[in-house]
This record gives sequence, C-alpha cells and structure tokens, in this order.
Amino acid sequence: MNMSWLGYPQVMLAAWCPAVTVGLWHLLRRLTVRLPARERFVLAVGTALTPLLAMAVPYLPHSPLRDALPWRAPIAWGISNGITNADPAQVLSAVGAQLMLAASIVPLVSLAVSFAAGAVHVVRTARTVTLLAPRQCGDVWIVDDLADGIGGDAGQAARNLASTVGLARPRIVLSATVAESAEASAIIRHERAHARARHPLWIFLATCALRSWWWIPGRKAILGETRLAAELWADQDARAADGAAAVARALCAQIDAHARPAGPDLALAGGGIGFLDPGVELAHRAQALADPPRVLRAWQSWTVRTLIVAAVGAAAVLL
Repeated sequence: MNMSWLGYPQVMLAAWCPAVTVGLWHLLRRLTVRLPARERFVLAVGTALTPLLAMAVPYLPHSPLRDALPWRAPIAWGISNGITNADPAQVLSAVGAQLMLAASIVPLVSLAVSFAAGAVHVVRTARTVTLLAPRQCGDVWIVDDLADGIGGDAGQAARNLASTVGLARPRIVLSATVAESAEASAIIRHERAHARARHPLWIFLATCALRSWWWIPGRKAILGETRLAAELWADQDARAADGAAAVARALCAQIDAHARPAGPDLALAGGGIGFLDPGVELAHRAQALADPPRVLRAWQSWTVRTLIVAAVGAAAVLL
C-alpha cells in the first residue's frame, strides 16, 4: 500500500504540524508550568502560532537550504502538485483524492473564517467602548454612570468594569466605581502590565490561530494557558509594585462583587483582558500570590525565550 500521501504538504500542514505541536506542548506541560508567567505566556503564544507560521513558509526550491535541511514544501506546492494530479495508480481511491483536496482547502478557509470572526469581535468591542463615552485621565479611561438603568448581575459587572482593550494601541478602561476604590492602584498596575506587553494583540492572534485548527484535540488547553499566563504576568507586575496583599484585596473585591472586570460586552478574545473562569483561573492566581514569585535572571529569561523562538522556527519550517 502506497503511503506516500502522508508526506504531502497539505497533510503535513493540516494534520502533522498542529498535532505534533499540540502534542509536544502537552507532553512538556509538567516542566513548562514551573516557568515564570512571562516565559509561560511566550511559550503558549509560540505554540499557538506555530501551525500558522508553518503555513506562511515560502517555497524556495533554489535556496541553498533546499538540500542542506529536511524540506517540507508549503501548501501552495501541495495544491498545484497534489495527489489529485498524480498517476491514478498511486491514488488510493477517489474518496482519498477528495480528502487530499480538502486537506489543501480546509486549513486556508478555516484561517480566513477565524480571523474574520476575530476582526468582527474586535470592531464590536471598539464600538462598545466608544458608546460608553469614557473620559481620559492620563493613560486610563474612566466610564461614568455606566450602570445607570442596569440592574442585577449585569449592573454589578458594569460597576466593576476594569479592562484593557485594543490591539495596536491598548487602552485601560475602568468604571468610576473601580477608579475610586481602595484597590484602584493594584488594578491599574495590573491593566498597565497587559497594555505594555500587548496582551490583547497576542491573545487575539493565538485565539484566531488555535480556532482555525478545530479538528485537533487538546488545542483549547493552550488558549487557556495563554490567557492564564497573561493574568499571572499582570498580577506579578502589580505584586512587585503594590505587594501581594494589595493584589489579593483587588481579587477578593471582584469576587465579592460577583463581577468580571471585563463587563458583559468586553471579552478577552476581542481585545479586552478580564477574568476567565472564576472557578479555575482565580484559584491559580490566588495560589500564585500565596507562593514566592518565580523570577529568572535576565540571562536565563532570554535563554528560555531564545530557545522557544528557535523551536517555533524549526517546527514551522520542518513540520
């Protein structure tokens, strides 16, 4: 039985690359969870973007690297020189040929649909912020009287709005209630950490990329890790400035208010940074506050990041 189709570019990009990438991330999970939040975030984002970067590898048949390294041609080569154009004797069946065609088209369509949906969500988030008519106070935007006319849990969530929105130019949006609270300093420092690191942009890219590979099991755990690591990173920055007790009080205030800082219409994937699942995320964040902060020396941190970038690049080219 001819199994050469397993090595065709479209099969490599649609199945092997995302499956191996996700599998390796899960395999190394017990080791990577010990890394500081920043390095965990970089690793999670790099893992999420690896299949997308693999799709973007240019086809350079005359490159010196063509014979020096194991080579995986891109999906464009697979479409134009696919198994559907091969000798019929080499094709397992007409169904197999159609599956190969689907392996060429489905990843491209999935990427387009996923990023289009993400773009729509970003636009909706931006419009929501505009409708709230926030006033600028330094690098923070304050929303006044947000909860007027809103009752129940939605009104409580609105009164406790604290979010970082925007991709290229993140903005910190707070309700007046939060801005005037005793926990405002820790909350603002937390949101500033999100804005400085461009967390909304990276989470947007990771979300759209991972959503594109909907047929690969285990991918949602990587997105959860990306979001959790971003929150732990921001908590650590706030902790370094205001202390663990101040950050803990800010978390407790949000829990007591039965609210999420992102409000009903500002979601993390669309450019807003807020609480995820209070039953899971907050437990991890509280545990991180109870433990000594994990900090690598500068050279160790850069070494880890360099290794992550190198691994992502190698996987994108070879898988």
